[in-house]
Amino acid sequence: MKPIPLVRRAVLAPAISYLVSQGVPVARYLRRAKLVAPTPETLESLMPLHQLCVFLHSVARAEGRHDLGFHIGGHLGIESLGVYGRLAAKAFTFHESILFGSEMISSYNSGMQIWIERHGDQVKYCQKYAETLELDKTTEISHLGLTNALATAGILRGFDWRPTRIELATGPINLGVFFPELAETPVSFNHPQTSVWFDQIWLSKPLPSSPCPTATDDERASFLATAPAYEPVRQLEEVIESSLEHPNIGLHLTAAIIGTSPRTVQRHLSEHELSFSRLLQAVRFRVAQRLLRDCGMPLSEIARRLGYSELANFTHAFKRWTGVSPKRFRRLHCGDMPN
Repeated sequence: MKPIPLVRRAVLAPAISYLVSQGVPVARYLRRAKLVAPTPETLESLMPLHQLCVFLHSVARAEGRHDLGFHIGGHLGIESLGVYGRLAAKAFTFHESILFGSEMISSYNSGMQIWIERHGDQVKYCQKYAETLELDKTTEISHLGLTNALATAGILRGFDWRPTRIELATGPINLGVFFPELAETPVSFNHPQTSVWFDQIWLSKPLPSSPCPTATDDERASFLATAPAYEPVRQLEEVIESSLEHPNIGLHLTAAIIGTSPRTVQRHLSEHELSFSRLLQAVRFRVAQRLLRDCGMPLSEIARRLGYSELANFTHAFKRWTGVSPKRFRRLHCGDMPN
């Protein structure tokens, strides 16, 4: 089975905010992509990048918004992208922001690469998405990635930095409409990756300060500790965890979410002597233990987050796993808390 690119759910926040402001029926498109809108508690959790592509592409096509990625990226700014965005927004120089991106992007979006190349007195900043993604559904995320890069460089904050040329991985589009500052910048299209060329002198110039709050050391540590997995079975577990609240969580839904077939998923798990049902149980058990340690969360809410329609079903499953009820487990680990 091919690797599963994963991205933080925080990427959905500016998208949903912009679409709601435009009167777009967001809930309809979230359902089509089998997505659940993030909450403050789930912003840093992971979701398949394929889902994001399907969501944005379906909105752009149905609503006639071929420029969707540019509008989303410029709506709330780079700092809206959770811990990653708040860290990136605090870079002192363009060089530091690029260095941060190349080092940290895999912890935010494992389906994207960032790097720079030096060509004489010119620097080429590059972004490339995983080749496993469906090419015809990557237009919006490619435009979004470019806009976030320009926001980080300060072009959306009044900085006078200008690229010498831009190479887009997508088809022709008039960048000057969205970025008047780039109206005279040469732009070419259909390249293997999106690249922004600029004079190397800009690497060391200070960026304008961002008003957003700085991410704490604890947030940064948690961000790194919860980076997308590279091992295929762990990737599947992370996909399942991101979809637990879906009422139809199962083999067929999981395969659809990652853009493959149920047979491919089953074959892959068989190679590791696993079944999908056992993997689902393992994820539910791990998440249940974590949620039960939050002594203020009602058991009914935990059951819902794990995808159980009834609290009794969750209680039965948990007793089978541990020999004690969820309430008893909580008392053992949290003290005698009422519930």
